[in-house]
Amino acid sequence: MSKALNKIISAVALAITLSAPTYAAGVVDLTQMFNKSTRDLADGERMSVGQENISRGIAQADVKPVEVGDQATFNTYNLEQNCNEKIKATCKKIGKHCYIYLQNGKKVEQKTIDKIAHAFDNKIYPEDRSMFGSEWSPGIDDDARITLLLLDIKDGYNPSTGNTAYTGGYFNAGDCYTRSKYANSNQREMLYLDINPSDPASDKFLSVVAHEFQHMIHWNHDPKEYTWLNESMSQLAPYLCGYGHPSQVDSFVRNPDNNLCGWLDDNMVANYGQVYMWAQYISTRIASTDDRRRAFIRRMVAQPSQGMKSINDAIEKQGIKNTARNLFRNFCVANYLNDDRISNGDYGYSDSLSRFYLNPEIKIDKAPFKGKSSVKCWSAKCVKINPAVMKGKKVLFNFVGQSIATTEYKNAFDVAIVHYCSDGRVLPKVNWMPVKDYKVNQEIVVPSEYDRMLMVVVNRGPETMKAEQAFSKNAGSANFTFAFGSSNTSVNSSVASKPKTTTKPKSNKTKTNNTKKSIMAEILASVDKTNASSAKLGKGNETEQQESEVEYELAIQKLISVERLFLAIVKKEIANDSGNIAKEFITFYVNSPKERKICLCGIMRKLKEVLTFEKLQGSAIAAELLDMIEADEAENE
Repeated sequence: MSKALNKIISAVALAITLSAPTYAAGVVDLTQMFNKSTRDLADGERMSVGQENISRGIAQADVKPVEVGDQATFNTYNLEQNCNEKIKATCKKIGKHCYIYLQNGKKVEQKTIDKIAHAFDNKIYPEDRSMFGSEWSPGIDDDARITLLLLDIKDGYNPSTGNTAYTGGYFNAGDCYTRSKYANSNQREMLYLDINPSDPASDKFLSVVAHEFQHMIHWNHDPKEYTWLNESMSQLAPYLCGYGHPSQVDSFVRNPDNNLCGWLDDNMVANYGQVYMWAQYISTRIASTDDRRRAFIRRMVAQPSQGMKSINDAIEKQGIKNTARNLFRNFCVANYLNDDRISNGDYGYSDSLSRFYLNPEIKIDKAPFKGKSSVKCWSAKCVKINPAVMKGKKVLFNFVGQSIATTEYKNAFDVAIVHYCSDGRVLPKVNWMPVKDYKVNQEIVVPSEYDRMLMVVVNRGPETMKAEQAFSKNAGSANFTFAFGSSNTSVNSSVASKPKTTTKPKSNKTKTNNTKKSIMAEILASVDKTNASSAKLGKGNETEQQESEVEYELAIQKLISVERLFLAIVKKEIANDSGNIAKEFITFYVNSPKERKICLCGIMRKLKEVLTFEKLQGSAIAAELLDMIEADEAENE
């Protein structure tokens, strides 16, 4: 638990530092941690405390109704110490749908507590339920009211020491299980809401409540839902309750090539912005009326399947003519075009988001109209092209994308050519290119009435539950090359090995040193990932076993790629009478414990083969490095 929490706290710190004190940063990771820790409990039968007592033949005791002024002891989580701890709190308000408790010794004005109760009863509770469905009610405690616990979450927040990260709140799914299944359960449906530094009188505080209440609802219907889809709905909840668009959208604008389904730590704030825009898109574009859209979202939340399959299942059950694949690729174009005047609004957002645009990552103003780049899984990359010299002409468009595949699953590309006018007077055109075997070779006509052209490259992973998460988290970016020109213009038959960069190149010495450091880090990370993936093989249910196999195959591919690069650098250094990176690796290996050596023995064996060959070619450096390896082997025989 400690390592997981440390990782979460780091993500929380980054999220809140970058997006300022908004609800979505610290809150959500902690909720997902509890969801993961209770995931296996979801397979068992759900019982209230009363039902469990009856099943055990325990007589039901009379329960006194809660009154204002009553005190209760709650199990909470101390993030600073990575441990559970008990606190006492007093009931300050009983609303129509909630109890509000305040941690003893803390102060919140009664008028603020009254405001929270009123907002929950009259706005958050009915709106969240209308869109997402019902929480478990009357639930584990046979009481329909939800407990809102106002407390100072011990998350290390201390501005005087420079720690401005904090957790705004969370939902612990463990509270919905009896203590026989989850020892620290409070055995009631409840939300934990921070009051330091969160301001309970603010709308941002109320947005936390709306966000977390959706998690409670989602848990009731699908406790195993994937993080990205669960979070997308919780990101949407505050907007539906009237608290506006979240600030994380700005981070998505700054980091548009972001993995929708992977929910990786490298861009945590952008994750929240992206899934919010996804929720906005599907909640407004999936059906023709508000009632049908709400019905679709409720049906999606209620699906026992997860991720993209959950969306496809809901589409099928509601009789909508669409697919998750089509929604995603249209969503990607809408992010760059945002014009709802064509294709029944498929390429735009509602009026409140009319000014939202992602900026194209690559811009080409003059010939040659070609280039290379890469795009993450479940993401898109956009190229903006000045079509002035191509207007009214036939142009050959060529594209080649990288195939990333395991035994059963692989990525797929969708490529759109978009024509539009900067003044918006002419309706835009979106043309999806025929992609076959990861290639496009298509003659297109560049209309003369448009002064702007975009190429949107969409990279999708598999939509099946058996592979979606493992593939999206481990596949990495896919390279692609493209070209617009005459019939004699074409792209390379293979994709680029490195994406194009517009940054100023570093000196060769600095670049080489950075490459060496990066390779050493990648070797260790890839070896650890491969071994961790290997340990999961054959475990869990059928879906979990399939996920492990996909993860392992991709980890092996990554390891092989890193090993090849490492050995290529070793050979190059030895040819230049140097052996620094090999020596660094051997030194690390020699000083490693036995368990680490076992993990690194595969790459060490390959390094030894390279050094043996180079020694036979007369390299004194290779001979010296071999002596280091053999001395260690002799010592450990």
